[in-house]
Amino acid sequence: MTFEDCYQAHRRRVYQWALRYGGGKASWAEDLTQDVFLRLLEHFPRLDGHHDLGGWLYRVTANLALTRLRTERSWVGRLRRLLGAEEADAVEGPPDLALVREEEAGEVLATLQSLPGQERVVLCMKVLEGKTQKEIAQVLSLSEGYVSKLLTRAWAHVSEAGWEVDHAEG
Repeated sequence: MTFEDCYQAHRRRVYQWALRYGGGKASWAEDLTQDVFLRLLEHFPRLDGHHDLGGWLYRVTANLALTRLRTERSWVGRLRRLLGAEEADAVEGPPDLALVREEEAGEVLATLQSLPGQERVVLCMKVLEGKTQKEIAQVLSLSEGYVSKLLTRAWAHVSEAGWEVDHAEG
């Protein structure tokens, strides 16, 4: 069986699972479905002839969905959505959703503004620009150790402000 055959045979089912996990958001489900099949492409040589490909796809879909949902609930996920580092979903749901998002945006920005200057800059470079600690150190002419220290402090402040922080984000 080729990758294309697997994709054709399983894409609808994976999309349906993703749609359920994403609360009915079509764009969210499409993105997750793409991520699942990218993962399949990466592992396909080892899975070729796998007797339970459907089960493997289900586990990967569930795991990627949980990771994405956890990130979206976190401070980083909200910051990225607020500042446009992630494509914003179309407004779905009740009319007061805009008010909820506005309040959330205010809380995220207040937390960001509460950080000392260097911590704020380093955290934004890491989270919003996706720079590595080494790249941040080079740009700011700091040691990698000091950048690590600043990031640790910034994450601690974010956590102390009551936000969920996924240590994989830092």
